[in-house]
Amino acid sequence: MRGLVGKLHTYQAVDTGTITDLAMREKLLANMMAPKTIELKKGAQVMLIKNMNDGLVNGSLGKVVGFMDEKTFDLYDNHPELFHEGTCEEDLDGLDDETRTRFSRIKATFSSKKESSATAGTEYPLVQFSLADGTIQDILVQPEEWKVELPTGEVQAQRSQLPLILAWALSIHKAQGQTLERVKIDLKRVFEKGQAYVALSRATTQAGLEVHNFDKNKVMAHPRVAQFYDSLYSVNQAMKHPKVVQPQAVKKVTTAEEEYMGDEQTRSWEQLVDDDDELEASMAAYG
Repeated sequence: MRGLVGKLHTYQAVDTGTITDLAMREKLLANMMAPKTIELKKGAQVMLIKNMNDGLVNGSLGKVVGFMDEKTFDLYDNHPELFHEGTCEEDLDGLDDETRTRFSRIKATFSSKKESSATAGTEYPLVQFSLADGTIQDILVQPEEWKVELPTGEVQAQRSQLPLILAWALSIHKAQGQTLERVKIDLKRVFEKGQAYVALSRATTQAGLEVHNFDKNKVMAHPRVAQFYDSLYSVNQAMKHPKVVQPQAVKKVTTAEEEYMGDEQTRSWEQLVDDDDELEASMAAYG
């Protein structure tokens, strides 16, 4: 950043929430990647820290190519060629007069907007992102929100800030959760179990991965993790496991009482009705 020329743009986060204790709120917000303050210049290399769409995701890398307000960006989005310095009418040689006239009119409008951009509205960074499919996408990056929210819906802490961080280099800790198409990893100072795995698994392809100072002793797993995986059966082991012997059918031994109850259950409905009639007749004779 210090080596870049041009104006420095500073963006301060806006923090809110139901927690009025500023120290406690700051502690909650410290777990978020969104910085309290971010300073940017044209040419700064940045990383997106929030998913925007299928192509622009947490970890997408880009470069700041300018600063502009929303109205100027609308014009740029429709006529990106006007943003490039040195574009002139002579570049349109061979086109019809109507196109040349339209170009001159749009360029004049664009120039006036650039001159008045300081009073037109807040200027945000225009970032050119290189997507995984090889395409380029220009986005006017505006503030997003991060929240610490209770199940009841109460927002204890909230930060509104540009979803960007400077990205010439990242610590392994800060890189957790990122998806990087191109990454150089230095494992020289790895000191914790699982740290090398976190770094290596940021890369999406082997072609986009470059490893420096590799040492197999730096690739460490926690003993409990190793114990867990050792306790799992592999597919091959499961196939070799002896089959469970199915128990043979055993003839049930029934008692005389069970045989009698079984006979009773097989008696016909008509027989049961006749018994009821006889019972009623005996009771009537008895008085």
